[in-house]
Amino acid sequence: MRIDIWAAGFLDLPKPVIVTISLSVFAVLMLAAFVFYMWSNQERSAEIAREVQHITNEIGAGIVDFIAGNDGYITYASKGFYTFLGYTAEEVKEKFGNGFYNLLEEPYAGYLRGAVIDDSFKIKEEMKIHTKWGVKWVIVSGNAVLRKKIYTVSVVLVDITNEKLLNEQVAIQEERYRLVTELSNDVIFSYVISDDTLTMSDNYNDFYQGSIFIKEFIKGEHWKDPFIEPEDAEKFAELFRILTAKGENVDEQLRIKNAAGNYVWCRLIGMPVRDHDGYVKEAIGKIINIDLHKKELARLETKAMRDPLTGALNKEYTKVFIERYMEENPDKNGMLFVVDIDKFKEVNDTYGHLVGDNIIIEVVRAITKSFRSSDIVGRIGGDEFVVFACNVQKKEDQIKQAQKLHGVLRQPVEVNGKIIKKSASIGVAMFPDHGSSYEKLVECADKALYAVKGSGRDAFIMYDESFERVKRD
Repeated sequence: MRIDIWAAGFLDLPKPVIVTISLSVFAVLMLAAFVFYMWSNQERSAEIAREVQHITNEIGAGIVDFIAGNDGYITYASKGFYTFLGYTAEEVKEKFGNGFYNLLEEPYAGYLRGAVIDDSFKIKEEMKIHTKWGVKWVIVSGNAVLRKKIYTVSVVLVDITNEKLLNEQVAIQEERYRLVTELSNDVIFSYVISDDTLTMSDNYNDFYQGSIFIKEFIKGEHWKDPFIEPEDAEKFAELFRILTAKGENVDEQLRIKNAAGNYVWCRLIGMPVRDHDGYVKEAIGKIINIDLHKKELARLETKAMRDPLTGALNKEYTKVFIERYMEENPDKNGMLFVVDIDKFKEVNDTYGHLVGDNIIIEVVRAITKSFRSSDIVGRIGGDEFVVFACNVQKKEDQIKQAQKLHGVLRQPVEVNGKIIKKSASIGVAMFPDHGSSYEKLVECADKALYAVKGSGRDAFIMYDESFERVKRD
């Protein structure tokens, strides 16, 4: 009813007034609609902004904007970026100068510092970045934008650390099996640096004694365990230090206790296994039994250094062994005897060369029995010998040694039922008193020998400086 009255009254108003009122009401309604639209649009914009921020923070390792320059100064970084790093924005400023490049490991930081950054710059690279929990792998992808005449690079970081570690393990396993294939079918070993464990292949105990799995191999000094010859234990440990610390291949010979409890010569070949960055993660190799080969070589070496008739050292190796003693023992002395069998040519002419050879053999046998195993006995000519007695310190012992040798060489020899008398002339020189080289000692002993021959043979004489005036006949 009231509405009808109001409407009737409104219609009775003058027409211009009605038009004015209608337009005013319409304007008010339009204004209200516009205000409502702006309010709802603002709410939607805020919601969209919140959603974008949420998405930004949830992206991998975050979003970063940085200025192209020496350190890549960070102008914006998402919350997710700082969460990934484990540092606050203030800590990044304090520890890394707020520089994105400073967060990266080399050579990645150097790559960005040296890059030409312009409108065409784009990046999608795997890089290593420092975090509070250590170095991690990320994919860095983005491009450059010119803002206020300064190029800013916007990048998205995605954490791929777990994927990288998995790929690294696969690569290491592939490398291990590749090396094992190359190393043939001998006993295989693997040493893992991170947990200090040495593992042998299952067939190890078929040939050798000891455990096939050893924890704390280096730390626990298990390389001293008796499965390795004690003299070779330090060498065995050093091989693994070379493999792991220096990253070098090794190829060495040492003795390992076999299943029967005897030490046998083995060849150990090892190679370092590296990860994606070139760091040595473990060592792998093989153990080869070379005992028979080693003994055969020793036999051949012995044959090469020995006089075939007597078994004494030949002329060349007599010199080698005496020089080695002098080099390794400069603080010790030694006696060098030059021995010449008296009138041996007459023995050969009278009894024949076969009897002469037997006498030579008996002479070497007698000399060898009269000296220690550490002393050196060599045949340097047909009936000439050199004997070197190591470390005879006391003067009386030196005299006794010379007397003993002379007495032995005066003993008659029975050959084919015949008793043959013999004697020898002996010249003696002392190391280092009379010479510090083999040549000088032989020269001095030779002069003493000729002094013996000049005085009637069948005796020994110690070198004296007065012999320098004696000329050989």
